[in-house]
Amino acid sequence: MKKILFFALILIAAVSFARTPEEKSGTIAIMKTLRGEAGGMAPEILAQKRITRPSLPYHYDTPEGNFKIHYTLSGDDAIDSVGYAHKIGEYMEHCWSVFADSMGYLPPPSDGTLGGDSRYDVYLKNISAYGLTYPGTSGSYPWNNLISYIEIENDFDGVYPNDDPDGPVAGAMRVTVAHELHHAFQFGLYGSCAAWISEMSSVAMEERLYPQVNDYVWLIDYMLDAPQMPLNYGMGYHMYGMGLYAQYWNMVYGDGFLATVWDTMRILPDESAVFATCELYSIELAEDLANFAAQALFVGSRNNGFFPDGAALSDMSVGRTHTFYPAEGTASPQPYGYGMSFILFENTGSVPRDMLITFDGADGVDWAVRAIWKNGDSTAVYPITIGDFGVGEIRVPFADEAEMIGLAVVPAGGWTSRYNYSYSASLVACSIDESRIPSALAVKTFPNPFNSGVKITIDDSWIGESVEIYDVSGRLIDKIS
Repeated sequence: MKKILFFALILIAAVSFARTPEEKSGTIAIMKTLRGEAGGMAPEILAQKRITRPSLPYHYDTPEGNFKIHYTLSGDDAIDSVGYAHKIGEYMEHCWSVFADSMGYLPPPSDGTLGGDSRYDVYLKNISAYGLTYPGTSGSYPWNNLISYIEIENDFDGVYPNDDPDGPVAGAMRVTVAHELHHAFQFGLYGSCAAWISEMSSVAMEERLYPQVNDYVWLIDYMLDAPQMPLNYGMGYHMYGMGLYAQYWNMVYGDGFLATVWDTMRILPDESAVFATCELYSIELAEDLANFAAQALFVGSRNNGFFPDGAALSDMSVGRTHTFYPAEGTASPQPYGYGMSFILFENTGSVPRDMLITFDGADGVDWAVRAIWKNGDSTAVYPITIGDFGVGEIRVPFADEAEMIGLAVVPAGGWTSRYNYSYSASLVACSIDESRIPSALAVKTFPNPFNSGVKITIDDSWIGESVEIYDVSGRLIDKIS
């Protein structure tokens, strides 16, 4: 009898800790309904919420003048003290300042006198999620834009753990404000924005504004488990996991990249805005996604330190792992256009060897492919030049010194099509004298985002022809001859 009771307790505990993104932000269901996609909120409920605001007896106007925080001290929606409303207001103003003043986002359109005046309205209620951002009617800007208001949980009772030094409730309050307020800015820039770009952006803003909380890390699993899905995949929760890609944009290009994507959506929708921003930054989306993939492969137990919370993430799903050579194979699973696929090569031996990797992708589509050498925190990324027929090869030096060598593959094809490729890997004689090469092949700056400068000391006694220094995006920084 004791054994049966023990088993039942374990089962209950496991179920009680199940968590879905809707418990964090209910806005995803709202966006799907607005676009007529499956999995959204009941249309009649959303229609009512868009025109009918909650009615709460008290409010707190933030001193900075941007927010009216509505609350009650009795009933199911009661907060435990007025200080709770003041804290929500404090976090709201901080995020508003970062978005509007530091990053350059255009503020949400005014709702006139709805909620009492033109301040942005936030309602503290007992809801089934951390927060929701409800779009209203058309705003005053001369493009497709919507006014909005936010509902936030009134007490965060039973909140999930996070790393905030002030406790999990404070952490949940902070990241909910960052996440939902970014949705409000999004509705002001493009009222019909797709859920995939909206959620990956808001997830990244949690880490950008409150890096100490780390409530987002479990969401990244949805991408790590299925990296083959396209960037714009709108079903399920993959879009939350792609918040790591938006975080990569913030780290590598600064806040301006994502802000430009959203500003461009005043004119061009969703994918078109991303492509236009890439063009402005002189990058190709597939090549950029491959550079991201080269770093995202090394999180979890393979962590190389690139992402600030990389060690706290799960492992990236890998199609195949080889430990005997020569090796060959095909894509498994086949990636969609602007999806990612990964192969790992381990157990490369102790005899000095290079690894020769060949790649043959499907014709009629461009491919972005990276080979990545890794040992501990050190990584070296090798872009593979792919010819007109999808064929390319790369020689990765010092294979014997690698903990592992990865292959990251991105097809620049149609979002709804899958693409096959084949590859081979063999260990070959070294092309250069390893005794003359330093043991460190990569230099990591910490913490991320990168400092404005980094000093690299080199003993030039071993230099033969030249040394080339690249950043993580493959850009040549310096050449020493």
